[in-house]
Amino acid sequence: MKINERREEIIRILSSADYITVDEFSRQLGVSKVTIRSDLTVMEQKGLLFRTHGGAMIPEHGNVRKISNTIKEFAAEKARIAKKAASLIEDDMTVLVDSGSTAVNIVKYLSGRNITMITNSILALDQSRDDPSIEVILLGGSLRRNSMGVIGPISNLSISQIHADIMFLGASGYTNDHIYCTNLVEGEIKKEMMKVSDKVVFVADSSKYGKKAFSTVSEWEDIDVFVTERIENSLLDRLTNRGLEVLVAEES
Repeated sequence: MKINERREEIIRILSSADYITVDEFSRQLGVSKVTIRSDLTVMEQKGLLFRTHGGAMIPEHGNVRKISNTIKEFAAEKARIAKKAASLIEDDMTVLVDSGSTAVNIVKYLSGRNITMITNSILALDQSRDDPSIEVILLGGSLRRNSMGVIGPISNLSISQIHADIMFLGASGYTNDHIYCTNLVEGEIKKEMMKVSDKVVFVADSSKYGKKAFSTVSEWEDIDVFVTERIENSLLDRLTNRGLEVLVAEES
């Protein structure tokens, strides 16, 4: 097994448990404990996991909730945001959609559009699979069931070889300074998506304002457009003064 494949397996194994020991990694992967320790050290330096005494874990902050629940919350607000965000897409664009619940909502407004959609979201794939006008590219990697998105080194490697005209970024929370998600490895794939996109559009409802999570995804300087349904005047002034475009999806 090659190094990248072994490290992808480490992430896959960790995704199914809170904590795995070096001994267990060694047994499952058929390599020495020395090799496993070396892998874990390198992966921790890349922010993919946390080393613990005798093993490793992928940390989450608090009770991480499944997308099957979060996608139902603030459904009307998310629908308005998604529709507004989808208006930024032009035919023949290459569009990156991440696995956030608001970002996934955008897919339902892409029906009949002549675009290429690249995504790590199984839900986005499911929504677009019967639409022949959309060329769908699903990134490979390890499935994170909480978000129904694929993540990990294979996903990051795939992203590094593509280019997108526009990316739709979701998150667990945002403040005046930063945008957050709950998982380090999921945060890593969001960052990689942002790097290869000409325009980054952050989509989030106002309930996430003021909320922090475990992993910092980006600062506002990395965002081109923010689409929400309501925004505090203090944040609006702060963002527009930085040259960021803010679109408010008001009730019709």
